[in-house]
Amino acid sequence: METHLYTIHSRAGREHLRAVGDGTHPLSVLPPLWAIWRGLWIVFVLEIAVMALTAWYLPLAGGTVWLALIALTYLEGGSIERAELRLRGWRPVALAEARSEEGAEEAYLTGRAVAL
Repeated sequence: METHLYTIHSRAGREHLRAVGDGTHPLSVLPPLWAIWRGLWIVFVLEIAVMALTAWYLPLAGGTVWLALIALTYLEGGSIERAELRLRGWRPVALAEARSEEGAEEAYLTGRAVAL
């Protein structure tokens, strides 16, 4: 199993941690479902709005827009997630190399992550 680079995010004054990886997520081929699974409500609303506006104003471009959303989510899902977390008050605190999100959080808690 390969390792990925994760950024560890924390909210000020709370004990909550969240690891965001640079790899791809299996649900990224279904962008709205991926957004819900990752808890990215702003991204979910924007994706639904883009798809609804496309269906309303440019119905023939619906497939192209859907493929563009898939490509964007698949290739830049981690960056999208980091941007929403930043909007919601989470701050990056460390970088860790691990095989999973849980492993990255454990690396941070045990001092094996690089502080930012």
